[in-house]
Amino acid sequence: MRVRLPRPSWRVSAADLRARVASQLEALSAPGAPLHINADGATWRLHTVGATDPYAGRYTPSRVRLHAALVEEFRSRHAGVATDGLAAVATAGPPAVGKSTRLNKLGYAEASWRRIDPDDFKTMLIEHDLRDGSLAMPAELEGEVLLDGRGVLPLELAGLYHHESTVAADMAREISLAARENVIIEGTFSWDGMPPQLVAELLANDYQHLDVVLVDAPLVVALARSLERWWPERMRGGLGGRFTSAATIRDLYLPDQTTVCAVNARDLVERARAARLDAVLK
Repeated sequence: MRVRLPRPSWRVSAADLRARVASQLEALSAPGAPLHINADGATWRLHTVGATDPYAGRYTPSRVRLHAALVEEFRSRHAGVATDGLAAVATAGPPAVGKSTRLNKLGYAEASWRRIDPDDFKTMLIEHDLRDGSLAMPAELEGEVLLDGRGVLPLELAGLYHHESTVAADMAREISLAARENVIIEGTFSWDGMPPQLVAELLANDYQHLDVVLVDAPLVVALARSLERWWPERMRGGLGGRFTSAATIRDLYLPDQTTVCAVNARDLVERARAARLDAVLK
């Protein structure tokens, strides 16, 4: 069944085009739509055995081998990572609000840090599936043309790879922590189970110091910056850019307009300090 996308009955201006294409992708990313993270075409459904939710079931042997290969490739890209500092950094904040920029300003751009970002594994998984012809492009979107004349581009399928990319990033994090590398764990920090899990992992591997870099922004700013990051990459074609739906970003904001990212970041610092880790919120 073909997806019915919202289309205006008049010609759109260049100024409106980005918003209207975003509106089309928003509709495709809604619950029950083909680009939702739990859609039938999500890779956690396609490549697992017995999965009833994203956290149940096992990935197929070939997919497990792929995860291991991608992690090995990822690690080989960054030689010279320090292993003597017993230091870790975690980022928190909505998508596209400037977490990577803040890390660079704080001096974490150096090659001595292992930076682990699930978004990197989304890209690696998509590139792999493009090469071997197994890209998770929903059949109903084949040939679908959006208002700018392009179809849905590969990185705009990132939601379908969301849960699987987390599995690969978790594998990379576990290996890096076991090696006592100076590691940067990038992400939004939207899951409230992450603070106790990360503190336990740091303690198990004798880490002594944790910096938590929180970058927050008002909802309207986060929404605007997400589009500003995605659109130029879409206009360039190729893989395109990662699209984050407005609904996903809004879900990070509480009624008082603070974010769950900030709540979890502060919880992480408190738990780390309670466990006698030297923890700093930046």
